[in-house]
Amino acid sequence: MMKNELRSVCPHDCPDTCGIISCVKDGKLVKVKGDPNHILTRGFLCQKVMNYPERVYSPDRVLYPLKRVGGKGAGKFERISWNEAIETISSQFKDIINKHCTESILPFSGSGTLGLVNGSVAGKRFFNRLGASRLDRTICSKGGRIGYKYTLGASFGADPLAIPQSKMVISWGTNPYYTNIHQIPLIKEAKKNGAYYVVINPDRVKSAEMADLFIQPAPGSDTALALGVMNVIINESLYDDEFVNNHTEGFAVLSERVQEYPLDRVEDITGVDKETIRQFAIIYADSKPSFIYAGSGMQHHTNGGMTIRTISSLPGLTGAWKYPGGGMFYPTSEAFPISWDVLDGNDLCTNSTRIINMNQLGQTLLNSEPGVYGLYVYNSNPAAVLFNQRKVIGGLQREDLFTVVHDQMLTDTARYADIVLPATTEFEHTDLHHSYFHLSLQLNEPVIEPLEESRPNIDTFNALAEAMGFRDKCFDDTAIDIINKALKIDSRYLIGITLERLRREGAIRLNIPDEFHMPYNGLKFHTPSGKVEFYSEKMKLDGYDPLPAHIPVAEGPLTSPELYKQHPIYLLTPSAKSFLNSNFANIHNSRDDDERPTLELNVSDARERSIKTGDLVRVFNERGEFKVWAYVGKDVKKGVAIHKGIWWNALSPGGCNSNQTTPDRLADMGGGSTYNTNLVQIERVNDDKV
Repeated sequence: MMKNELRSVCPHDCPDTCGIISCVKDGKLVKVKGDPNHILTRGFLCQKVMNYPERVYSPDRVLYPLKRVGGKGAGKFERISWNEAIETISSQFKDIINKHCTESILPFSGSGTLGLVNGSVAGKRFFNRLGASRLDRTICSKGGRIGYKYTLGASFGADPLAIPQSKMVISWGTNPYYTNIHQIPLIKEAKKNGAYYVVINPDRVKSAEMADLFIQPAPGSDTALALGVMNVIINESLYDDEFVNNHTEGFAVLSERVQEYPLDRVEDITGVDKETIRQFAIIYADSKPSFIYAGSGMQHHTNGGMTIRTISSLPGLTGAWKYPGGGMFYPTSEAFPISWDVLDGNDLCTNSTRIINMNQLGQTLLNSEPGVYGLYVYNSNPAAVLFNQRKVIGGLQREDLFTVVHDQMLTDTARYADIVLPATTEFEHTDLHHSYFHLSLQLNEPVIEPLEESRPNIDTFNALAEAMGFRDKCFDDTAIDIINKALKIDSRYLIGITLERLRREGAIRLNIPDEFHMPYNGLKFHTPSGKVEFYSEKMKLDGYDPLPAHIPVAEGPLTSPELYKQHPIYLLTPSAKSFLNSNFANIHNSRDDDERPTLELNVSDARERSIKTGDLVRVFNERGEFKVWAYVGKDVKKGVAIHKGIWWNALSPGGCNSNQTTPDRLADMGGGSTYNTNLVQIERVNDDKV
């Protein structure tokens, strides 16, 4: 008999990793609320998660294994047993390996769940043993993470829980109300303590309402803005002389580089008034400590790696790293300083297998050698979330591609599957969660029984391993076995954290000696020089400019003038309040602010096209097109359009979402995504027939 209220953990791709109180009545989840004792959640949840019972019991929920009986994409299936599903998958995989090779099977996983067991370990063990192609999961932060490492040597930074200690807080390229809502109370506390708050974004996001300074640069111009700030700090001797002399490398050549970015030029590039840039630079240099939170959106450009590389140099000029709450936080999983890969079964793969960039799944399915003939999708919905969508859909439509989708919902991708497997939600399975914001561990255990025949990833992969004839002992591990092994990893951060404590206490902060995590003890950085590297010899060896530099994005008036004439609007596709990637897009009660897909346009751009609020518009370029309803206002910069959230194709006008237009080219570093470097044209649709 379960209690009425039990702890759960939000598993989604959000920095907050909230503690949830699940309210259960007669074996059914009836309500969720924020854990009041959680280190960050503090008793409230975001709009997305508040309606979780509707998601758990959604009519779109997959509850039994299914086999396709119609054309690919038609979404016609018949119910089969788990035994038949496992036998079909294992038989098809064996046949593909015999006819082609193990690399002709590709796993595709995203961040639908970030649990250690079901989000990472279970799938990696199986596909390592199989010898399948490996997926390079670059869609979110890979490019920026590499740029950040060139400056600091490691991809983690200032402790966000120390934000209230900061005298200046900068939300650069992020919208915390939509993507990190529990940061807002920290920012408000900092402001109450006298902090100056700056928001930098091409869109007048909600957090701009409480900002002391709002800066609205052109998309892809953030590097130039940062270099203009450096120009002021260096030329007016506002930098921390002691820190620069003792803890940085390359200040002299950086001083020369910033002369290439006088404020007149930076104003031309960014569209930001030069006096605003100077004001920002002076206040930033004088505010100690200062905290920069860089969102991932601005590194989804063709210059994304260099953008984060450049911004991460700013705290090195001001000496912000000397203080709790000072420096820069770039949200990546490496903010959690423990290596979990010892659990992934890398030793199970005896041969080196090819690596496929997830951003180019469409190209891979259509053109790769050796070809991909088996695709296994879990924790993701690539038919909705991936770019250059015509290629992705074209690949999924191949009759010679055997596709398996393990998901909670009948998503856009599931409609193309040959076999669909029903997945559990976090309320129905066990997992261990860590955050890429607060440095804590949390245990999630089931609060309701799995609905009908749904199963977690760990059970499914273990069953597939048995069907494939794999006898490795790791495939006998339960979720609890894996969690216990994780907690026994030799790390000072894990000392004293046990399964029993997690069950008893809920979220447990890592063993960090000080109240706030100081990531670079003794101001020793993880670079080759042990210093903040304004000049990076490693960058030079890797073929990059070793100094911060503004590189115009690949689609724009300077780099592609003819394209810009035809498609003069930058389309940005940031997160919506109601969705998390494509999650929750089908949950009606979560969409209070997102009742239908809309496009936010500047008044001037709308007037030129005779578009008014409520008009159906066509957004298009050479890659594809989609239709949405217009919203005209002054929040968006001229020459920019904003479409928030990843709507399912099945819920979009004409059956196409914004990823029809987004590029699948790769960023300057790490093979990252570039979907915000996207020029489009917009026109009014003469009638509102879809």
